[in-house]
Amino acid sequence: MGKYSPNIIANCLISLKKHNPGGEAVVYGERRVTWGALAGRALKLARAMQKLGVKKNDKVTFMFHNCPEFVELNYAIQVAGAVPVPMNYRFIPREIEFQAQHSDSTLFIYESIWREQVEKAAPNLTGIRNYVCRGEGGISGAIEYEEFVSSGEESDPAVATEWEDAAVMVYTGGTTGFPKGVLLSYGAHLDMFAILLANVIVRGVQIELTPEQLENIKDAISIPGLRYVQPLLRTKLMKGFVARPGVKKKAQSFLRYVLSHPEAARFGYANTIKYMVPSMPFFHDASYQILLMGIMVGNICYVLVPGVKFEPAAILEIVQREQPIFMANVPTGWKKLVSYPGLKEYDVSSLKIAATGAGAASVALKRKMFETFPGVLVLDMFGQTEMTPVTSFRIDAGPDSLKERSVGQSIVEVKIVDENGAEVPPGQAGEIMYKSSTVMMGYYKDEGKTSEAMEGGWFKSGDLGYLDEEGEVRLIDRKNECINTGGEKVFPLEVEEIVHQHPQVDDVCIIGVPDDEWGCTVRAVVQLKRGQKANPEDIIEFCRDKLAGFKIPRSVVLVDELPLSPVGKVLRQKIRDMYGS
Repeated sequence: MGKYSPNIIANCLISLKKHNPGGEAVVYGERRVTWGALAGRALKLARAMQKLGVKKNDKVTFMFHNCPEFVELNYAIQVAGAVPVPMNYRFIPREIEFQAQHSDSTLFIYESIWREQVEKAAPNLTGIRNYVCRGEGGISGAIEYEEFVSSGEESDPAVATEWEDAAVMVYTGGTTGFPKGVLLSYGAHLDMFAILLANVIVRGVQIELTPEQLENIKDAISIPGLRYVQPLLRTKLMKGFVARPGVKKKAQSFLRYVLSHPEAARFGYANTIKYMVPSMPFFHDASYQILLMGIMVGNICYVLVPGVKFEPAAILEIVQREQPIFMANVPTGWKKLVSYPGLKEYDVSSLKIAATGAGAASVALKRKMFETFPGVLVLDMFGQTEMTPVTSFRIDAGPDSLKERSVGQSIVEVKIVDENGAEVPPGQAGEIMYKSSTVMMGYYKDEGKTSEAMEGGWFKSGDLGYLDEEGEVRLIDRKNECINTGGEKVFPLEVEEIVHQHPQVDDVCIIGVPDDEWGCTVRAVVQLKRGQKANPEDIIEFCRDKLAGFKIPRSVVLVDELPLSPVGKVLRQKIRDMYGS
């Protein structure tokens, strides 16, 4: 039982309400929400949910963009002991129907800007007993959001939760068939945070950083007491100390204690750190995790971009005004920012940590990030939802250390296996497998797929890669994306990296198309840069001296725009359906 509440999230919220009521929790345009106000509203919402019959382990679906209401709702659902089921706000009625029904949600809370799609799906949502709508309109009988908040008392429902309980159910992207509901526990998040932060600190000491860059790591990781030992982190003595066996494990244990005990974490509340994740919707675990880390450390301020579109000018204006130290983007988001013509008009000097994830970032892109944000540390994080989600990361302090397709050393147990499941030596490619306390509880209502994904306690990632001479994970591609052409294997990522180098190309997706002679041939579906012109033959010729003959695209399709997922990933299956015949 926690000091303030038997509920993990309420325990954190009440501590923040007591010890950091004026600290900023969320900035959204002109709205500034303190931890005290956020905690009060979350408690009221939890009580309001209880009045509608929501009880422990019930599922609650909510459909919001990155806004203060997403944050307070998520915490409120957890305070009520229920399981949040965030929904992709770009879903069409068929997808809304599947997730709401499959998750067994009983309450559906949404913004009116998505009402058209929700209302079309509603007649088939037989499990939903109540709707709550924020904004104009809404389903007949839906409760107005602010009235719903006001209907609850500002007190702790005291619904006990354990670290083994489900903290959230995140649905995967669903590249094959409908998405799967991934259940992730509170304990898996706690362990991932402790493991990740300990590794960031240790690696930050071991690599060659300037005093300013080491200070940036300290500023971005607010652990009580860290600022007092920061001068020691630059010494040879400390480098030797952190390299000793067991030091990292002890750091993880210390961090696990601090993050799980608000009475310890509160000593770091005063040092507010502003985080931005402008291209990462909270319904995706790549950014959702920050909501749980934020409430555990108690001093992260979520600086959110009003609206749902990625607009570089709006983002840069917010950076200039709010001065965040940390920004995370998918590679597509970083690409749009660093190539924005008016970037130099904005003061972006506050950014010290540029994190990338939810996709492979090329060396060329990272080099551009260093040019655009001098002195920044590039933190490349890799993983997947089923691992809560981070499995490896790499820190680069400058362009000279960059390595193509490297996502750094793993922070969990990792091995590479061949097609027969036998472990292969470093340098040899195979499927990446992970083992950790951070692995998912399982796929909801799908023991079959859960069993398929696990093997002797190891999670089969579906990613192909290898371990290099320094023990870093090098990515090749998704296992099921390999194109077989005339008996040769072609991995789309390798070809895409080359086509991306063409000066007129903005984005590209490589697919295989059926062929009577070769079985399959390589096709490039290309989006050109705005105002640029090129013909398919130019792009094919560009690849000739850069790729083996069987890897060179046999055909090129020029399109106005490639379909992207909400986190900026090219929707390869959709492109296959559109251009694969």
